[in-house]
Amino acid sequence: MSRENWKRIVYSLFSDTLMIFLALLIIPLIVVGFFELTPPQQLIVEVLDWIIYGFFCLEFVLKVYVDERGIGYIKSNKLDSAISFVIILSPLLELISFYFVATPLLRLIRISRIVRLGGLISKTQVSWRKINFKAYATAVFVISTGFVLSFFRPPIQLLPTDSTWLAIFISMIGIVFALLSAFMIVNAWNEYNALDEAIRKETISLRNLFLLGQQLCEETPLTNLKTCMQDYITTVINAYWKETIKPDETLVKFVRIFRSAEDFNPQTPKNLIILDNINEELRTASNYRAHILSLISQKTPKILWLFLLFLSFSIVISFIIVNYESQWMATFIITLVSTSIAFVIAIIYDLDNPFTSGVWAISDKDYHELENLINGKY
Repeated sequence: MSRENWKRIVYSLFSDTLMIFLALLIIPLIVVGFFELTPPQQLIVEVLDWIIYGFFCLEFVLKVYVDERGIGYIKSNKLDSAISFVIILSPLLELISFYFVATPLLRLIRISRIVRLGGLISKTQVSWRKINFKAYATAVFVISTGFVLSFFRPPIQLLPTDSTWLAIFISMIGIVFALLSAFMIVNAWNEYNALDEAIRKETISLRNLFLLGQQLCEETPLTNLKTCMQDYITTVINAYWKETIKPDETLVKFVRIFRSAEDFNPQTPKNLIILDNINEELRTASNYRAHILSLISQKTPKILWLFLLFLSFSIVISFIIVNYESQWMATFIITLVSTSIAFVIAIIYDLDNPFTSGVWAISDKDYHELENLINGKY
C-alpha cells in the first residue's frame, strides 16, 4: 500500500471528531480526581487515562510516519508538534508531584491530567469551529455524568421485590426510549437525505441553465447570467454553511437569475427552443430551492428533545441505584449505558444540523463545482 493510502487511513481514523471527543473525556477523569477514591476506582481512572493518552501518542507518531516529509512534519507543524510533545511528556509530572505530596492541591489534582487537558484543548481548538461541537459536547456530558455517578452511588440495599420492580421499570422506560429515539433518527435521516438530494438537483438544474445559455451565443446576457449565478452561489454558501445571512435572502439573488435569463433575445426557432428549456430549468431550480428552504426550517421539536433527555437521565439514574457486586461492574455497566444514550443523542443532533460538519454533514461541494464550471475551470 502506498504512503498516500496509509496517510488517508491514518487521518481518517484519527479524525478531528475522535480526537476532540477523547480530549473532552479527560474532564470527568479530572473531576473524580478531586475525591478520595478506592483502589479499584483509582485503577479504573488510571486505565482510562492511559488509553486516552495512548491514542494521542499514537496519532502523533503515525502522522509523522505517514507524512512524505518525515521529520519535516514536525518543522512545518511546530505548534501542533510542541503541544504533542507536552502531552507525551506530561506523565513525567506524576513523578514531580510525588515530591510535593504534602501540598493538598497536588493531592487533589492530578497535574499531568490538567496539563494534558490544556494541551489537548490547544491541539483541537482550531477544529472545534469545523465540527458540530454541541453534539459531541452533549454526548461527552452524558457519558461523564454516568461515569462520575458510578463512583458515588447511593448506598441503597434493594430488597428482592424492589429489584424486580426496578427491572420492570428499566425495561418499560427502555422500550419507550428505544421507540422515541428510533422515530427521531428515522425522521431526521429522511429529512437529511431529502435535503442532500434537493441541493444536488438544484445545482444540476442551474448547471443545465448555464450550459443552455452558452448555446445562445449572446455575450452580454451570458455575462450577466454568470454574474448573477456567482452571486447566488456565494449567498447560498453564506446562508447555509456560514450562517452569516438568513436563508430567505437567497430569494433576491435567485430572482436576479430569472431576470438575467429574460435578457436573451433568440432570433431563430432553435434558440426559441433553447430559451424554453432555460425557463424550464429555472422553474425546476426554483422548486428545489423552495424545497430546500422548507427542509431547513424543519427541526426536531423541542418537546421531543426534552422527553428524550428526561428518559435518558431516568435510565441512567435507574442503573445507578442497582446493586452491583463490584465497582468494576458498576462503572462498566453505567458508563456503557450512558455511552449508548450519548451516541443516540449525538446522532439525532448531528442529523438535525446537516450544514455543520460532523459524521453526517452535507457538503457545499456541488455549489463549488457549479462555480468552477461558470468560471471556465472545467
